[in-house]
Amino acid sequence: MANDTAPEHASPIEFTAQRRADLIRAISRAYPPYRVWWSAGIYYAPGPTPDGGSHTLTAPTAGDLCKQLAAALGREGVEL
Repeated sequence: MANDTAPEHASPIEFTAQRRADLIRAISRAYPPYRVWWSAGIYYAPGPTPDGGSHTLTAPTAGDLCKQLAAALGREGVEL
């Protein structure tokens, strides 16, 4: 059937500035102590390491960043 497969390349979702700000706040609330921000098409999440240092996670999409945040905090899946 023609509709059984997903397209090979889906276009990225474009956010308004307000929608992106709302998404960033939601991710930051879901994954404390990380502070999420976005610049030039990349999501950033600086936060602490278990040994008291710091690191920054980066990803091209909010979903990818959430997966990294969940893994860094020992959680399963994406939580928002």
